[in-house]
Amino acid sequence: MTENTGSFFSSENILDSIGDGVYVTDLQRKIVYWNEASERITGWRKEDVVGMSCMDDILCHVDKKNRKLCGEDTCPLFRAIFTGQPSMAPIIVYAQNKEGNRLPVQVNVAPIRNEAGEIIGGVEVFRDISNIMNDLARAKKIQTKALKWGIKNDARLNATMHYIPHDMIGGDYYAVERLSQSQYVFLLADVMGHGTSAALYTMYLRSLWEQYFGLFPDVADFFKTLNQQLYQLMHGNFSFAAGVCGLIDMDQQTVTLVGGGFPGPILFHQGSSVQQIDISGFALGMIKDADFPGQTVDFGPGDVLFLYTDGAIENPGHGGEELGEKGLMAILQKLGYPLNHSMHQQIEDEIIQHSANVVLKDDVTFLEFQWPEDVTVVAA
Repeated sequence: MTENTGSFFSSENILDSIGDGVYVTDLQRKIVYWNEASERITGWRKEDVVGMSCMDDILCHVDKKNRKLCGEDTCPLFRAIFTGQPSMAPIIVYAQNKEGNRLPVQVNVAPIRNEAGEIIGGVEVFRDISNIMNDLARAKKIQTKALKWGIKNDARLNATMHYIPHDMIGGDYYAVERLSQSQYVFLLADVMGHGTSAALYTMYLRSLWEQYFGLFPDVADFFKTLNQQLYQLMHGNFSFAAGVCGLIDMDQQTVTLVGGGFPGPILFHQGSSVQQIDISGFALGMIKDADFPGQTVDFGPGDVLFLYTDGAIENPGHGGEELGEKGLMAILQKLGYPLNHSMHQQIEDEIIQHSANVVLKDDVTFLEFQWPEDVTVVAA
């Protein structure tokens, strides 16, 4: 190597040679560096943005729900600078290019430290994923049709669902269907991981739901069969699924639950009583002939059953700690749940407030069943 090798391989030369956009800010998020790929992807030139705050009318990041991400609570880069933690996984956001058009980009953020270890700024690396998102949008339409929601016009039961895929598609699956005039059955499952591979497993779960639906009302038999089928597919692939299956009997006013590897559902009784339901057991697909004993609980007028996948409680907080079941319960109590039930967006927002990142690290689904004051009303 020649003597000027060090200057030849300068940081700017390296960053201008890669295909991903890279920009650096100081602690006030004022842009101090903008590489050539950032110019190519967004149309914004260095002269346009260096010295400007990234909060100014430049990229104007929004999430997939079109929520602005430039505030202190919602900006991925600010979170990285504030917490001192890089993003744990790529984040999909939508940036604005110079022409004012929205552009899907995959983002990674990290704090920048000086030699003394002090945080002096932040760096964001991003890439254009327009082609990928077009394919995922088509996949999302297919996956959405695979989900089952069979509760209609029944004054005895209110059911709501809130599905938050980590990416455009996800690895959570739900199905709710009427079994008879007085019975409903449901399945909520969470395949390990997220993204395309997990989403493919959910399509298989849909086929199993259709194929073995005739095993109901025996919830345990259905769940055991589901496990055996998933074992054949997942065994050896180091994959599994957490799940809970239930039978709601309106005449008997009972819910029978069978689950494995799944957070305990919460039954809020009218008044102040709260019942955490233990459905501990092996995750689906781990052990071929695992048994899944069921648990039957009583419900009454005004009660609410709240179920959620573990993405809601496994988000690392600012100090690296997970929210956990106690943390989620604290959020529900803070929001006045279930007196103000069906407030899933507020729950999601509170979970993100706890998180070190501005998006949940995994897919999350909330499933809620609420029995009005009069559960004896004949179904329409």
